[in-house]
Amino acid sequence: MRRGKLTNKSILYVILAGVFTLLSFFLDQQVIQKEDTIRDQSLIIEKKFQKIDDENSHFVAVENLKTRIFFSTHQVNSFSTINYKIYLLINNNYELADNFDRKAILTTAKANLYLQFLIARYNILELAIAADQMAFTKTNYDNQLIRDKITKLFIWDDNFFKKNEKEYFYQSLIDSVADGTEEVPDNDIFLRSLYVETSKINKKLFSYYETLDELSEYFFEQESLIEIDKDELILEQANTKIQKNYYILLSILFQILSLLSFLLLFKNFINNTFSR
Repeated sequence: MRRGKLTNKSILYVILAGVFTLLSFFLDQQVIQKEDTIRDQSLIIEKKFQKIDDENSHFVAVENLKTRIFFSTHQVNSFSTINYKIYLLINNNYELADNFDRKAILTTAKANLYLQFLIARYNILELAIAADQMAFTKTNYDNQLIRDKITKLFIWDDNFFKKNEKEYFYQSLIDSVADGTEEVPDNDIFLRSLYVETSKINKKLFSYYETLDELSEYFFEQESLIEIDKDELILEQANTKIQKNYYILLSILFQILSLLSFLLLFKNFINNTFSR
């Protein structure tokens, strides 16, 4: 039996087997890198989904505040205006007043005017508390303009109430007017001030409505931009997965070719050994 020796064909098979093995190893490393990339992309996409949920919750919260402001301002403004005009009409038109229970109408109009101011004030205080408990007011925004708008929400001058609290807004009087056991003091200047201050609060609330409308648009736009980024990341991740699958298939192919080269090398070695 002759000792086998490496021919040029055998050397070619050895080279091919080595090249295919190296290529397969290189592709395996690429697969590992792609898996790391896919994992990183998944984390980023998950954060994008969370950010979208946050922006959507901010949007919904702002819309809810807008709805509350809309109804409270319209209701208070309507009742306040109607009752003040009734008070003026009955108080100044004695011929008209003779046909009605002047005292009862004036008492009711004054009470409603008084209570509508307190309702308007309560509404703005309640909205301030509600907004302070919402996540969008506690988020640190890169946009300085947005931060300033949120910081100034539901801040207003409450001097009228504080100035008249001891004389007109002590709790027992409020309770008595509310249950109809006591009248609002008959003071034209105070009653006119009630109407004016109620209108100021409504005007202030409407300015907050406009601010919230801007915030709502901002949150909607932010959500849309993040949605676009998320879709691009999902598409990028899909391409990365496709690349990984190609690398896996190519790695398997090169492993097969490497094995085939070794088989051909072994066959060539056998043929050379036993050919003579």
